[in-house]
Amino acid sequence: MKRIAPLLALTLVAGCAYFNGIYNARQAEKRGDRESDRGRDAAAAGFYGIAAAKAETVLVRHSKSGWSDDALYLAGRGWALSSQCDRAVPRLEAFLALPSRHDERSERAALALGICRVKLSQHVPARELLVPLLRSRNSKITNLAAVWAARASMALGENDSALVYLRGASASAAEWELATAYLSQRRFTAAESLLVRRAEQGDYRPDILGVMSELWAAGRKDAVLRLAATYASSRARRVEKARIHLAAGDLLMAQGQDSVATTHFIESQRLGRDSIPAREATARLTLLSLGTLATLPDIEAAIVRSHEAADGTALQRRLEQNLLFVKILDARTDYTGSSLFLAGEVARDSLGGGGYAHAVFKRIAATIPNAPVAPKALLAAAALRPDSAQTYNARLREQYASSPYVLELEGRDNPILGAVKPAETLLQQAWTAALKEYTDSLTVRQRAASATTNAQPAPVPPPPA
Repeated sequence: MKRIAPLLALTLVAGCAYFNGIYNARQAEKRGDRESDRGRDAAAAGFYGIAAAKAETVLVRHSKSGWSDDALYLAGRGWALSSQCDRAVPRLEAFLALPSRHDERSERAALALGICRVKLSQHVPARELLVPLLRSRNSKITNLAAVWAARASMALGENDSALVYLRGASASAAEWELATAYLSQRRFTAAESLLVRRAEQGDYRPDILGVMSELWAAGRKDAVLRLAATYASSRARRVEKARIHLAAGDLLMAQGQDSVATTHFIESQRLGRDSIPAREATARLTLLSLGTLATLPDIEAAIVRSHEAADGTALQRRLEQNLLFVKILDARTDYTGSSLFLAGEVARDSLGGGGYAHAVFKRIAATIPNAPVAPKALLAAAALRPDSAQTYNARLREQYASSPYVLELEGRDNPILGAVKPAETLLQQAWTAALKEYTDSLTVRQRAASATTNAQPAPVPPPPA
């Protein structure tokens, strides 16, 4: 009896181990299903991958257990729905080869395998798996089977059968699928009509953000703004509307339509409250505000004000790091004006601080007119004020007639200096010195932050563009 007890204990421990593996895999699968139902595909894929990994542990360590069928199913479906079809296919095929049970798990496994077949461009065998599922009693399975069977047909050029399959899908899924197909065929009017209808219903999907970019790139700007306005007045969730406004604002800002972009960012900020879109919108509003500020303290005050509301966004972090670099350049003792010139360039290119940059370039030309960078500063000031460019260029020709920048402006080669300009050498030297100070400052800041949070210091980022 004493020998039996330890054996029994070992058996119970092993049983608990693979039961726990299956239990954890099932819980991850359920969370993946919930995220998928909410349209959060990226989050869903993460949970499906966890489910698959947990199930794989059971298959590797307890392949002969009574839970191996469950493990095959969970691993296969998890790998498939996390877009790892090379690992999913053998597991799903093995599960479907088991004695038929005609239950919902078999349908879900067949659906997952069909999806993988489509992703692997095996369209005919994919339809053989998917079409029978159109008779499923589970509406979710029917809906997805219809969509993926339609995709297989469209890939085969059989659009008529695709339309037949989509009749088995929900109106929402069918219209999204058709809109996507029309976009790929550049049938923009048809796609836009369906997309506006989905927007009217408040039917938000993350894919719409990519669709907006695609339509914008195709010159369908009015359609993008109409979509944004339609979502804004729909029953979509506030945070979804915030994402739409943020995307529209980004597209407008990239084209220099800052005032209209600002309107969208303000709406995103208002609707999103403390959400990620609202934080991103706050950082963008800060960036847009910097262009009119003429002094570095004003720029710094604006960036500091947005720190809390935009904390955690890549743009806010970049603004703060670029501000640090500009401050280092602006404060350097440099009688050639090179560091100050670089401060203007970094502020202009990385902070959108055209007002400050213009003031800096004018100051260099006024206070150190004999510096090699002075004529270059006049050219830079002219570029920032096109209305005054003629005046700046006339001054450049008058004061620096023999400068390589004047010769370049007039399209003449410099026979003496060729491509070498003294100002460029000075600028490179100033950049190297300031960059080391900037890198050292960032390292100190990160070590201080790491000491507070007990975290490892992050790598120092590359210098601002």
